[in-house]
Amino acid sequence: MDQIIDRVMNSTEIGTILDNKRREEIRAKIANYIGTLSSAGKSDANELIECGLAYLRALHEAPDSRYTGC
Repeated sequence: MDQIIDRVMNSTEIGTILDNKRREEIRAKIANYIGTLSSAGKSDANELIECGLAYLRALHEAPDSRYTGC
């Protein structure tokens, strides 16, 4: 599982995060997410990497202003 998390963390998308503390927080969130997917039966490494990258994007996208205040 560490290899999968490393692949997600080494993606170009994480390069925008310079603060090591923030990087470790994100790594912990991704590890938790991948762990949840694994415990739910997902085992294909490529699929887990894709899911991890999608989760990473979701963590960094700003909330949609159309839904602010709902």
